[in-house]
Amino acid sequence: MKQRTWEQYYSDITKLTERLGVYRPDIIVPSMLGGLIPGAIMAKQLGIKDIRPIDIEREGNVRRLVYDVHGSIAGKKVLLVEDDLPTGKGPAVVKKIFEERGAEVKIASVYVCSVSKPIVDFYSSVCKNLPDYPWKKFHAGNRLRK
Repeated sequence: MKQRTWEQYYSDITKLTERLGVYRPDIIVPSMLGGLIPGAIMAKQLGIKDIRPIDIEREGNVRRLVYDVHGSIAGKKVLLVEDDLPTGKGPAVVKKIFEERGAEVKIASVYVCSVSKPIVDFYSSVCKNLPDYPWKKFHAGNRLRK
C-alpha cells in the first residue's frame, strides 16, 4: 500500500468506527505507538471520553504489556485499537490479560493482514502491504522499552 493522505486515513478510521455497528465500548484502549491517532478519532466519533493507552513490548515472538491500563476494567467493555496488525500477537496477549481481569474485550485495527484477520473483531481493510504512516516510521524487529 502506498503512502496515504491524512484524509484517506481519516476515511479509513471512520469506516472502522462505522463497522462497530451497535457495539459501544466503555473504554477505548489504544496502543501507544500506532493506536493513539485512530483511537482518539474513534473516541471522538463515538462520544467516548474514557481513553486509556497501553504499550506492548515486542522481542522476537514474545509480547509483553509494559505500560498497563490505569484503573479497574472489571465489568467494562474494552476496545483495543491499533493502526495495523501484521500478526495480531500483541493485542491477543493483552486481550487475554484483560479478560482475566473481568473485562469484555474486542480488538479493532484500521488495517489487517491475512494472518491477523481472524484475531480482529473490527477492521477497515485487509492489506498485503501495510501503509506508511505520517505519525510513525516503519520498524521491523524488536521494540523494547528502555
